[in-house]
Amino acid sequence: MHVNNEMGVIQPIKEIGAICRAKKIIFHVDATQSVGKIEVNVQDLNVDLMSFSSHKLYGPKGIGGLYVCRKPRVRLEAIIHGAVTSVVCVRVHCLFTKL
Repeated sequence: MHVNNEMGVIQPIKEIGAICRAKKIIFHVDATQSVGKIEVNVQDLNVDLMSFSSHKLYGPKGIGGLYVCRKPRVRLEAIIHGAVTSVVCVRVHCLFTKL
């Protein structure tokens, strides 16, 4: 979680991302509370995956986005195809996105 929605604490994502990159750990960040409120530069933050929700950007409810880093290459594999809900897994970490 980049920004806590109750306390407003901003996590040191850039530093955490650097540690994860050094250990070759895929790093996902939930940026729902921060996108549109503070500056978010995914290339500067060292994140591999970053999710956000459109309703926080005055978009329709139930729609979200997922940033996927190109280098290092993160490959996502769909577990369920079609339907209303899409589930994507990256190694051990699972991301659930309502379409």
